[in-house]
Amino acid sequence: MVQLNDYILNHIAKTPLILSRYNKEKKRFDYDILKEKVDKYIENDKKELILLYGLRGLGKTTLLSQIYHYARLKIEPNRVLYFSMDELKLNDIKLMDALKAYSEIFGINLYEEKIILLLDEIQYERHWDLVLKNLYDTTNIFIIATGSSALKLRESPDLARRALHKPIYPMTFREYLYLTKNIKIESLFEEVILNNNLDNFKKVYAKVYSQILEEDVKKYLRIGSLPFALEDDELEVYNKIYTMLERIIYKDVREVKEFDMETLDKAFKLLYLLANPKGERYSYESLANTLEIAKGTLINLVDVLEKCELLFKIYPYGSMDKKVRKSQKIKFLPVPIKTALWHKMGVVIDDVCYGSLLEDVVAFYLYLFCKKKGYSLSYEPKKGGADFILISPYMEKIVIEVGLGKKSSKQVLKSMERVKASKGIIIGDELKVEGNILYIPWKGFLLLI
Repeated sequence: MVQLNDYILNHIAKTPLILSRYNKEKKRFDYDILKEKVDKYIENDKKELILLYGLRGLGKTTLLSQIYHYARLKIEPNRVLYFSMDELKLNDIKLMDALKAYSEIFGINLYEEKIILLLDEIQYERHWDLVLKNLYDTTNIFIIATGSSALKLRESPDLARRALHKPIYPMTFREYLYLTKNIKIESLFEEVILNNNLDNFKKVYAKVYSQILEEDVKKYLRIGSLPFALEDDELEVYNKIYTMLERIIYKDVREVKEFDMETLDKAFKLLYLLANPKGERYSYESLANTLEIAKGTLINLVDVLEKCELLFKIYPYGSMDKKVRKSQKIKFLPVPIKTALWHKMGVVIDDVCYGSLLEDVVAFYLYLFCKKKGYSLSYEPKKGGADFILISPYMEKIVIEVGLGKKSSKQVLKSMERVKASKGIIIGDELKVEGNILYIPWKGFLLLI
């Protein structure tokens, strides 16, 4: 049995070295948000409880490490604590016991003094939500905790009201450019997509694309939205993605819902089916028949994979009845999952594959925008219908078509008429505005979020 005081002293002494390998010089955009909140706490006593949640491999531990090293420059280093909760669990130590031992060793009052507490993989703490609620209610501690995508599903309503939930998503091309080439540009999504204002975008597009190779763009489409792709070669990235999928399906999924092993094995087969480069839309019936499982089990499986943020669903446009009856588009939230599965299947990535990846990245961008701005996203289910329909909270609609080459406006105009959309967007090769249709190059669209 480990001696608690010895463990705490040893842990605090070795933490700076352990976290130094995660303390990257280049930082994700989320870092600036967290840094600002740390500053407000140090300067104005504005304590917060922040939950960072998201898929494995998106850099949550790296963010904690960067905040850890920053905060130690701003206040007394021993008042910045980091715990990996799986390590505490391995040593059979509860968080509150660790904090009490820390308080006694250093003579620091947990309830009044300024302390920054960083907790990685908080779900390993039993009753973690109640523990965090108690810390928030009774102490002056500023807390950032990370966890899996399913974290929110198991917290108490009391904690949900107290915590700031900060999802960590895969990287956009704009963030990828910043981390790989130190090119930093502002988001112009609303200015361009909602307002058709191309003045600033034309300047950015002309300037940035003189610095970017075609392979930079293609590499982003294949693997670039995952932070570890910045340092590893492509084969290693695919291997890490596959290992991540195994951990999610055989560990994280079971934490959300109890499936038997046979069903979990079929979850992998489901992912392979959804990775079809031709972008076929499967109905639940056809998927259930192919996988030889009950339709209800399949629906539950897709829902859990969505809660774990492997997938997201895009519903068909129309009445509630149509949304229920018609098949959904099911997209990978981190697009590189698709290319990792292709690699496993021996698929050679050609223009058809890049077209599929592009549509998925566009879907991912629209998903992010909808999450931030309260929009919703649909597609038109009939043959020749719009790839996407972006719907504002006021029911204004924008029809969006995606393609690698030049595209005619006829299909977009027909879709606009059918759904009564105010404007259309064609993501292809051209950059112009004609009437109520915006044409934007797909390489330029990647710069918008």
